[in-house]
Order: sequence, then C-alpha cells, then structure tokens
Amino acid sequence: MQWIPTFTLFLFLYPAGWIISQFLYIFNRNISSNNLSIIGTIITFILFLSILPSWGSVRWKTNHLWVAIGLDFKKKLTALKIFFSGFVFSAFLIFILFMFFFLCGWVDRIDYIKITQVLNAILLIVGIVFAEEIVFRGWLMEEMVLLLGLRRGIIFQSIIFSLAHYRSDIDFLALIPFLSGLFLFGLVLTLRRTIDKGSLWGCIGLHGGLVGIWYLFDSGMVVFSIDTPYFLLGPSKNMVNPIGSVIGITILLMIVFFQRRLFARTGRFLASTVNASFKDETP
Repeated sequence: MQWIPTFTLFLFLYPAGWIISQFLYIFNRNISSNNLSIIGTIITFILFLSILPSWGSVRWKTNHLWVAIGLDFKKKLTALKIFFSGFVFSAFLIFILFMFFFLCGWVDRIDYIKITQVLNAILLIVGIVFAEEIVFRGWLMEEMVLLLGLRRGIIFQSIIFSLAHYRSDIDFLALIPFLSGLFLFGLVLTLRRTIDKGSLWGCIGLHGGLVGIWYLFDSGMVVFSIDTPYFLLGPSKNMVNPIGSVIGITILLMIVFFQRRLFARTGRFLASTVNASFKDETP
C-alpha cells in the first residue's frame, strides 16, 4: 500500500491549487482562464514545497530532505559549478544541432534578440525547469526507486515525465516521437544526476539550457528555411520542438548509448540515497 500516498498526492494538490486560485477570480474577473490556470499551477507547486519537509520526515524518515533530492544549498560554489557544467553541455548540444542545419543550408539568417526575450528564457530556467526537476528527478525519482526498485524506478520516472507533457493539440503520429524524445530526455537527466553524484543542479542546468536556448531560437534569433524537412525540427509542421525530431532523438540515443555503463552506478547510487534517507543519514 506504499504506492497510495505517491499517486494521490497531486490528486489532492492540484484541486487545492485550483480552488485557491478561484478566489482571485472573485476579486478580479478580468483574469483570463489561461492566467488563472498558471496561477493555480504555481499555488500547487508552493503547496508541494510546503509539504515536502514533512513528507521526508514521515515517509523517508530523514531530516535532510533537500540533500536527499539533490539540492544541497550549503555548498553554493559546488552547486554553481555543477549547474554550469550542465548548462555548458546543453549549449554544446544546441550548437551541434545548429551546425547541422547551418551546414545543410537550412538557416536563412540570424537575428538579434530583445532583452525581454532573454529575461523570459531566464524565467523559464528559474521557474518551470527548476520546478520540474524538483518534482521529477528529485521527489518522484526517490519515490519510484522506493516503490519499484532501481531499474524499474528509473524507467517509470521517465515514462511519467514523458506522459506529463502530453499535448492534445498535436496529432497521434507527431505525439509518438514527441513522447519518445521526452522519455529519452528523462533517462539522460537521470544519468546526469548520477554523474553529479546525486546533485540536481546539473539536471537543472542541462534541462534549463536546452529549454532556454531553444526558446531564444524559436523567438526569432535563428530563422530556419522553409525548405527544412519538418521531421528534423519536429515532431510536426505545426510544432517545432527538436526533442521530438529525428535528429533530437538520435542525439539523445547517442548520449544514453555512450554513457550506458553509468546506469549500473545509478542503481547503486539511488539505492544508497534511499537507504540513507531511511537511516536519517545524509546521502
């Protein structure tokens, strides 16, 4: 019955966030439904953060919750170095992608970007990506390992991460490569946490860099030719997101393949993390 708290937590938090957000609508009826949804999600995440320490104390039997999920705020310099190592790796991957399109003649021009677009990219990293990594590679990864064991926990965490990004506005044939790319990306991020010996900062840097830099590309910094095969930018003509493109999936598969031996260490690391949590030790 250990799985019940895991799968019911957000069934409680999401309605709670939605209900609280509705009070704002009472005082300001000019709020759009989209903004109200965003506010509800933010409230849900705040509630989640407020519950996490108690969750770690009661369920994981640890008083070192933030360290257990990979956020050690005491070693700020180390955390910063790990973050930038992940960010630099993301920039390298985007560079490979860009050079492929450039050498193939599918880049029409490179434009300047506005400061507001840069700020939006930073907001994506600080806000959305940071929250996703805490939820998926932090809390959910520990829960899946606890419930399902090591290897299955890694797989199921990546599956849930992929399905959580389900899009109803793209057709089924485009949805398959999109979710497949996200699944592989979930594996790569889990591997990144292993490389960084449990720290979540490298995952945040890698995930944030890919999302933030591509946002700048998509905002007009790079204008791709209309002759570019859509499946290379993918996953469809109406959705330009390289995570679901042929080249994006290929790059992710290569990362998993060349670093596959680290997955064996991932299992041992995650096992020690969970065991340390239950012994009230710092993993």
